[in-house]
Amino acid sequence: MKKTVVAVTLASSLMLAACNNDKDNIVATTAYGNITQGEFYEQIKGLAGTTLLEQVVIDQILSARYAAADDEIQEQFDSYQTMYGDEFESALAENGLTEETFKDNIRFQILQQKAMEDVEITDEEITNYYEQGKYELSARQILVETEQEAQELYDKLQAGEDFAALAKEHSQDAASAENGGELDWFTVGEMTGAFNDVAYALEIDEISEPVASDDGYYIIQLIDKKEVEEYASLEDQKEQITALLKEKKAAETDWATVEARLLKEENVQIKDSDLKGAFGGTEE
Repeated sequence: MKKTVVAVTLASSLMLAACNNDKDNIVATTAYGNITQGEFYEQIKGLAGTTLLEQVVIDQILSARYAAADDEIQEQFDSYQTMYGDEFESALAENGLTEETFKDNIRFQILQQKAMEDVEITDEEITNYYEQGKYELSARQILVETEQEAQELYDKLQAGEDFAALAKEHSQDAASAENGGELDWFTVGEMTGAFNDVAYALEIDEISEPVASDDGYYIIQLIDKKEVEEYASLEDQKEQITALLKEKKAAETDWATVEARLLKEENVQIKDSDLKGAFGGTEE
């Protein structure tokens, strides 16, 4: 079954209408009486007030800081339309969307992505990446689940036990464990950030202390290193390195972190006491 369209339900118009200064303005009439904007606003707060407020605030900040061009939005829209084919209209309907509201969701997602990619790369980071890239490394690893297990294995290695034997017995990376933890030659950027930086900081035959990662805890031993032939100058590589580091940093940063930074930089304050729970409790 094809994936359901994931939609970010933006409610800016709804909230702005409900927050109109004229609280007595009638938004609906029934046989049993009128519903005013004030009453409607109170209902919205009770049902999903903090969620809707968060969406409106973040949408406003993103729209002020970044731009999603019409052709960017249309390109993504067309790709979804192609992917779903004849089922596209029904997929929209199942998610309570029209083509226009779906395009608005795409716009919001593009703005989110641009905020995620809006990271600063320092000259020091660029130079460090460039210097690491001068070499290819040969290393071996042991990967385990817990820090305690990693520390116990590290202590055994420091006491003189054989790295390859311990890797075969304990490492959770089956492919390298069969070879005593030995990895193929690799260069900068091919390993996860923490692994990469620790490996490049080791001397030949040196064994690292446990290295935390999303996969677990690594112990790394550098076996050998060799220079990359015909390595281009920093000037020639600077633009490419900057782009790679931005992509890497963005991938390692979650949206909650970016959102918190935006809220702090824009000095967002929640004035309605009933909505203080928005963004985890932003204070005035």
